[in-house]
Amino acid sequence: MIIGLDLRMLGNRHGGIGRYSLELAKNILRTDKINYYKLFVNPKNSDEGDIKQFEQFSNATIIPANIRHYSLMEQIKFWRVLNKENLDLVHFMNFNVPIMYDRPFIVTIHDVVHHKIGGAKKSRLPHFLAYKKVIGNASKKAARVITVSEYSKNDISKYLQIPLEKIDVVYEGASVKTDISESRISQVKKKYLLDKPYLLFVGVLERKKNVINLARGFDVLLKKYKFDIDLVFAGKPDPHYPEIKYKAMDIKFKDHLVFTDYLEDEDLAALYKGAHAFVSASMHEGFGLPGVEAMKFGLPLVVSNIDVFNEIYDKAAIYFNPLDPDDIAEKISLLVSDEKFHAQMQTFSFTQGQKFNWEETAKQTLNIYQKALNEI
Repeated sequence: MIIGLDLRMLGNRHGGIGRYSLELAKNILRTDKINYYKLFVNPKNSDEGDIKQFEQFSNATIIPANIRHYSLMEQIKFWRVLNKENLDLVHFMNFNVPIMYDRPFIVTIHDVVHHKIGGAKKSRLPHFLAYKKVIGNASKKAARVITVSEYSKNDISKYLQIPLEKIDVVYEGASVKTDISESRISQVKKKYLLDKPYLLFVGVLERKKNVINLARGFDVLLKKYKFDIDLVFAGKPDPHYPEIKYKAMDIKFKDHLVFTDYLEDEDLAALYKGAHAFVSASMHEGFGLPGVEAMKFGLPLVVSNIDVFNEIYDKAAIYFNPLDPDDIAEKISLLVSDEKFHAQMQTFSFTQGQKFNWEETAKQTLNIYQKALNEI
């Protein structure tokens, strides 16, 4: 059979979905020696190095699809490209499926966060309405829906009104390079002027990440507990809400905040390796991949007390009320002030992190392909 993989969001620059697309596709191609794959990539909007990684596979063809995701051309031009290939099955790595596509497909829906928070700006309303139309169509027409946590499964069923039995949960993996040299860590610290211990946040500075409250909690931490520590925001601003970064900087100890913008993988790995703890005050997530990556380094987590984080991180994390800066500060202080407790949490973190790997994710995903084809 010929299976199409929509990889137009390849790479780190597209956050968790880009990482998911890259790692899942590579591991599917390594595992499946029966089916043939056609990989749809957008060279203009993806990392060239990521695309080149697929040239090694004899069971796949790379098909350029210079069609931006979340665009009108995606609905028209990409639909034509897909029809031309006459595929037995397509796996869309995100909900943006051309509405007119009517051949068998599977879709991964990572979360339905936009149903919960919508757009705060009137200029975003048309985008929100288009999102609801596209994701609703994708979920109803898909042979199977894959999601990345039990929490997201229940949300998808509730908000998109599809039966739970149509949705399969497959946890993501993490494949960060952990054998980072001390010299490399020193180079990256010097690059970002990190001359003291630091906490690490990883992700786009978007509304759901609640970075303003995280910064306020950090401000309380330094004011109340007198720690000499930095907070690194490793990720690019949301272009639709650039003010988030500047509001986060509106604190007394703003000189202890470091913003890196987009990071290459090796720089990010070095930041993980050198950090004291991983932090996230996110209000909504489908999975929480950066925290899983942090666990691969045995990095203790201090995060929001939300259902999905409890499901994925379990005992590897300390949980706080993401709406309460005082509670954020108090929970972070537990790690910073107690070396023995910090060491204990490192052990919990590393152990939990071993549960997540892309090879297993690929195997489970391939089983779902077969299930979908059997049901068609």
